[in-house]
Amino acid sequence: MEKKYNLQNSEANLENINIKPQGPSADDLKIRFKEGSIPLQTDYADLINIADIGRKACGQAPQQNGPGTGLKLADDGTLNLKIGTLSNQDFSPLMLKDDILSIDLGSGLINKTNGICVGQGNGIVVNTNDVAVKAANGITVNGSGVAVKANNGINVDTNGVSVKAKDKTINVESTGISVRLGWGIKIGDGLDVKASNGINVDSNGVSVKAGNGITVNSSGVSIDPNKVLPRGMIVMFSGNSAPTGWAFCDGNSGTPDLRSRFIMCGETISETGKSSNKASGSGNGKNFSRNTTSTTVSVNVTVQNTTLTESQIPKHKHIEALPYYNTLGFAYGNTPIGSTKYQINNTSSSMFFWHPSPTGNDYHPYTSEVGGGQGHNHKATASSSSHTHSVDVVPPYYILAFIMKL
Repeated sequence: MEKKYNLQNSEANLENINIKPQGPSADDLKIRFKEGSIPLQTDYADLINIADIGRKACGQAPQQNGPGTGLKLADDGTLNLKIGTLSNQDFSPLMLKDDILSIDLGSGLINKTNGICVGQGNGIVVNTNDVAVKAANGITVNGSGVAVKANNGINVDTNGVSVKAKDKTINVESTGISVRLGWGIKIGDGLDVKASNGINVDSNGVSVKAGNGITVNSSGVSIDPNKVLPRGMIVMFSGNSAPTGWAFCDGNSGTPDLRSRFIMCGETISETGKSSNKASGSGNGKNFSRNTTSTTVSVNVTVQNTTLTESQIPKHKHIEALPYYNTLGFAYGNTPIGSTKYQINNTSSSMFFWHPSPTGNDYHPYTSEVGGGQGHNHKATASSSSHTHSVDVVPPYYILAFIMKL
């Protein structure tokens, strides 16, 4: 883009040039050389001087080597500005634009009403007195120059701009920034979770690998009741109502009636059966009584003969039946028993068996004592009439409900 030369300003500036006119004016010479006038020698000299001024202006005077600096003569003899290009890039030549002397605007320059200005592009601000860098986010400009404005995680010093690592999770070195790998992390196309047992990692993310009896969906990880808890399973349950998919074992909905019953295992997995009885009562008063079979208990007692030994006989002594007149010769004592008409005469002067004059008490001598008085036993059998008993066979209990998987 060119800057046009302001002719009006140029003409006004000619008035300020200190040029002294030489010789007469052109009008004076015209008068002197008009028809009927006789020019003087000085008039010819002035005319020649005026012509010489034009010759010198074109650089054609004998002492000249051509037009002045920056000027040239065209083929038609007119004096022109010397316009062209320069090999020296430190200078920029003038140019003619529409026959007006102009300045060829290079890169970064624009023409405004007040003159040639620096073109303001991205990142540049043009002020009245200077050109400055326009600082955007992350850039600061001061007397020292343009610098990177450090924020969180960025360090700026004489060595340049670097990443500020907080701890060992970030590694900064000459080859670049990397993340230190901890447990469960590996390098793939980026940082990947390292899958182990039960974990699946793919383009969709990290997920739990479901095994038998496990269901994984958007709601989370849960047990698949259809695999873990097969249909027909019966478990004990504490609650007011059976969970969804379960039924109380009361004989309805295909369930067995387990109310007030204990569970017994069959001989085979397919064996079924039940008793016709139930425990009676409710809550803390559950009971089930069974009558025993009527049975006659024999309690016949038979005492067998036993021969007592001398040690088993109670200690005792005997009294002789024959009466004696007195106690002479008794070894073990005696006992008087009334009086009879006959008394054995045991006096020292006895001549006869019977005393001739029995008088007083009859004396009966004792025999020696025998028997130890020790105990003995007898074998015996006993019998009793038949009878029955009612027995409560319910052990200590805690009531829970039985529910079955439908």
